[in-house]
Amino acid sequence: IKLKGVTDGSVTLQAPADTSPSGSDKTFTLPTQDGTAGQVLTTDGNANLSFADDANTVLESGRNLIINGAQQVDQRGSGNTAIGTLTNGKYITDRWNVRGQDNTTGQASQSTNAPPDFVNSLLVEVGGGAGATSAGGNRFIRQNIEGYVLRPLRWGTSGAKAATMSFWVKGNVTGTYSFFFFSGALDYHYATTYSINSSNTWEKKTITVPGPTSGTFYTENQLAVYCQWDLGTGSNYQTSTLDQWASGDKRCASGCVDFFNNANAHLRLTGVQFEAGETATQFEHIKYPDDFDRCLRYYQRLGGPRYVAVGSGVQGSNTQTASRININMRAPMRTGASVTFQDLILTDRTGFDNAVNQHSGLHSSETGTYATFKSATNGGDLGRGIILAVRPNGTGYLELTAEL
Repeated sequence: IKLKGVTDGSVTLQAPADTSPSGSDKTFTLPTQDGTAGQVLTTDGNANLSFADDANTVLESGRNLIINGAQQVDQRGSGNTAIGTLTNGKYITDRWNVRGQDNTTGQASQSTNAPPDFVNSLLVEVGGGAGATSAGGNRFIRQNIEGYVLRPLRWGTSGAKAATMSFWVKGNVTGTYSFFFFSGALDYHYATTYSINSSNTWEKKTITVPGPTSGTFYTENQLAVYCQWDLGTGSNYQTSTLDQWASGDKRCASGCVDFFNNANAHLRLTGVQFEAGETATQFEHIKYPDDFDRCLRYYQRLGGPRYVAVGSGVQGSNTQTASRININMRAPMRTGASVTFQDLILTDRTGFDNAVNQHSGLHSSETGTYATFKSATNGGDLGRGIILAVRPNGTGYLELTAEL
């Protein structure tokens, strides 16, 4: 086959001179769509060609700035029991926050419905109580990125680098959706759109953004940038200025799908990768233990079967109901954590098991957390070792939260 150039020259595709041993004709089927930059044509062994990443290309480890992009870590247990009441926003799978302001029936959870090469996704469901967003309403899926993580992109400086966000999405409401970056200081934003073309079909999307040379993007442990998949944020935050950085606190593109205004709508998201450069590389699959460890910087849930210890300390006096407890952190956290708990006891495992009813005097840093935990009855002898543990009914837990 000879392909002639527009003005001159040509390119010839020629069959081999010898087709031994069979000597039969061979038909190769080309892919229906173009691949991405750097991909190569491969065969499945049956003459069907497709584009794939070059196996000889060595990709940089740690290039994905999104944590838990495969939605595999779920410390809050949303895969077992969906998390509802999303009006003010709640974390679902680790690092992923979902908000459905002005909606009372929405819920979100970890799902096992996922595209090829993935096991889990984040599922958001509207339920039967659909309703339009208010002017100041916020509806979204969001991951907030810490300054230490964003730092290599140098956003907000003259050396800012372009970056690419890629993800898989599946929903039963087709149309145009808004995706947004906005700075942690809420002074600079970038709005763009993507489309869900086919109902209930996994589709991969890619968004490339130029590096912003202005705006306040923090570089330490503060919130540096919001990455937001909009689900119908109100008109107060909408903008029609797309595909360019602009000043101000805007959070979605105008005229897009108001997801929570569709009864029984559902949307899934997974395979999220945010990386330097203008090309989306293959998803960086991270081993579960490593992904779990990265999540511990922002959230830790301690607990387990009955009498599992979540902290320890020393009894101050046998007439006191309070003990200062050092909490068994699994890893250093981003900043001083907040503490919540349920069904815990103060116990010496010999003389008493006293239910905890409050805590106070919280002291928390990146490397340690302690607080005074109180029970309704007196404890043991002065100086006796004491444990903060799960109650015998086995339903207790202690949460440490340092989310952005």
